[in-house]
Amino acid sequence: MLPRTLLPVHALVLVSAILAPACKPEEGAATDTDPTDSAATDTDPTDTAATQPTTSDTDTAATDTDTTASDTADTDTDTDTGGEVCVPRDPVVTAEVGIDFGTWPVMDGEPETISVAAACTVQTATQVEGKVEVALLCSQGDLLDVAVTLFVTAPADFAIDIQDGQTVALDAYWQGEGHHIGSGEWFVLKAADTGAVLLAGVAHDSNFGVNEVFGALTVDTVEGMCPLPCGSECFDTSDPERIAFQFVHDEGPSLEVVDGTRGEFLAQGRKFDAVVAKAEKYYCLNCWSWYVWVIGSVPA
Repeated sequence: MLPRTLLPVHALVLVSAILAPACKPEEGAATDTDPTDSAATDTDPTDTAATQPTTSDTDTAATDTDTTASDTADTDTDTDTGGEVCVPRDPVVTAEVGIDFGTWPVMDGEPETISVAAACTVQTATQVEGKVEVALLCSQGDLLDVAVTLFVTAPADFAIDIQDGQTVALDAYWQGEGHHIGSGEWFVLKAADTGAVLLAGVAHDSNFGVNEVFGALTVDTVEGMCPLPCGSECFDTSDPERIAFQFVHDEGPSLEVVDGTRGEFLAQGRKFDAVVAKAEKYYCLNCWSWYVWVIGSVPA
């Protein structure tokens, strides 16, 4: 977390993928809560083979002619999912996510939280060399025209399609630090007329809650993409496993993006650009996963 010196503790939380802590105290139930982790067992070789065109690795089943079919299948399941491989991190794939909730009320509890499901109007939307800022006026119930600002840092060519004066829907969430609980946040910004996801970002220990407001998109965690850094001795290690996220659109297109990489797909007449800066699962005691990713869309 970057220090918040100019805003209240709940006002702006800016989380850098580069500065994400390697190990955080964990509440007993604070593990990866995505209910669809079974995507890691997907054996369809056509789902994701086209999503990582830079890799030259080949699937074990296609090259190992000395093993039986069952041996090959077992090896393939252990090393990848559906023909996907563990590609190295791209050093230019970084991201940050921040939300200035302004005077939006903070809910007391352990931890404190802010939850937004509002109709908003875009005041300004800018992108300068990957630094995105979207200023909104949002209303929900008795809250009228509350200023909320979204911040995203992504690669310089990351594009947005958000217009001044546009009517949008904002779902956003923040939680503060608590006993064995780390802080984090996420948001999803959709076009009010079409429901298309315009911009979304997560800097949290899970994607919990995102799919409920993600429109035609779904994000699932995919484990087993990369070798465990601890081998078979993973108890209380501080080295994370690099995992992946599978982005699926209701129209059918899907994309698996490994930690530290980026990918694109076309759906609903739009091009979606997914930047996964951090997708790490920790095995140390009192630790949890750490995710930082953003996705934006523009007309195809």
